[in-house]
Amino acid sequence: MTLYGNPTTPEEAKKKRYGSFGWFRGGDYCEGHCAFEVRGDWTGWQCEHNSGHGPGGLYCKQHAKKVKP
Repeated sequence: MTLYGNPTTPEEAKKKRYGSFGWFRGGDYCEGHCAFEVRGDWTGWQCEHNSGHGPGGLYCKQHAKKVKP
């Protein structure tokens, strides 16, 4: 997993910080939600859809198609 990449295993997901930049630490991974980081104009956040698809069962149906296994 790269610094800004999407996790492919549950262990990587637990280490992921969503929306962190500069001094802002960001948010922790919330288990049960899609692990994809949705990006906005200034920051990012964890997708709020239910997980269960894609690599490690970490993604929603929509984002599972965008993540390489």
